[in-house]
Amino acid sequence: MKRFTSFAFAALAVAGFTFVAPGTASAADFPSKAVQLQVPFAPGGGADRTFRLFAPYLAEELGQPVKVTNVAGGGGWVSWGQVVNDWNAKRDDHKLAVVNIPHIFSFLNPAMKRTEKLESFNFLAWHSYDPGLWLVRWDDERFSNLDDVLAYAQEQPIIVAPGSFGSDDHIGVAFAQQAVPGFKAKFVTSRGDNSKIQLLLGKHVDMVAANVGFFIPSIMERKLRPIAVLHSRPWAALPSVPTFEELTGKVNITYAGRTIATANGLEEEKRAIYLDAIAKAIVNPEYVAKEAANKNHLMFATGDDMWTLLREGQKVAEQAAYWEQEGVQ
Repeated sequence: MKRFTSFAFAALAVAGFTFVAPGTASAADFPSKAVQLQVPFAPGGGADRTFRLFAPYLAEELGQPVKVTNVAGGGGWVSWGQVVNDWNAKRDDHKLAVVNIPHIFSFLNPAMKRTEKLESFNFLAWHSYDPGLWLVRWDDERFSNLDDVLAYAQEQPIIVAPGSFGSDDHIGVAFAQQAVPGFKAKFVTSRGDNSKIQLLLGKHVDMVAANVGFFIPSIMERKLRPIAVLHSRPWAALPSVPTFEELTGKVNITYAGRTIATANGLEEEKRAIYLDAIAKAIVNPEYVAKEAANKNHLMFATGDDMWTLLREGQKVAEQAAYWEQEGVQ
């Protein structure tokens, strides 16, 4: 049987990497003012929520306030274009940027006409991981499980609300189009997680492709029914929800990975200070407890471990070639 793999390396990342915190730099006067942490999406989404939780703990380690700002647009590229092309290592040394995986791999899409590549970014660390999840309306009698969804999508296109085009949500459905014979889908792009819920409850779409963290409350309230987790094994927050692979025999693993980057050419001493602060803040017990309540899985990686994750992610995006799939509205 041919195995279709979407970010299958992620399971190894969650289970097997050993992370070593960087040493403390000696520049006692850095940072000397508030640090800006730039999120590439509008307020209210998963990345915005987690980094607003993270900011005060990072500020505690840096000794300066950390202010979260939102620069939305272009599927993240309004922000990322600034980071790569406009930020200056001296002028913008007090800025950090959130870079989302696999969203960043939209630079592979010829229609985007991007000239950037992974090496265009000065990545500092991998921060967190949130697996993919497919959901339907709780009261939708057409779908009680994934088998129902697959059977429906083989008769007519299932209408799905993912995140932005090229997001992990979109890639997971695009892989299903390749892996399951006859699976057809049409996409209605959404404006964040709240928009997905509105589209689904308003019966504008049949299913949403999302991530676990934000949707736990809607599941607990029996508004949305989770039908498949796109991970290598059942996810701890939803232990009774089967994986896509369990039901189809096809590996389809997607996730929202969040990384932190800074200006290209930043002095190594300053870079080390940021890394040391991130490494300490991410294990702060109070912060860890808040993210556990937020259903967000923290996963810290730097250096070669981080770059392995990044490069393997790009390989999978290239294999998926989601920009060649039909059905986008």
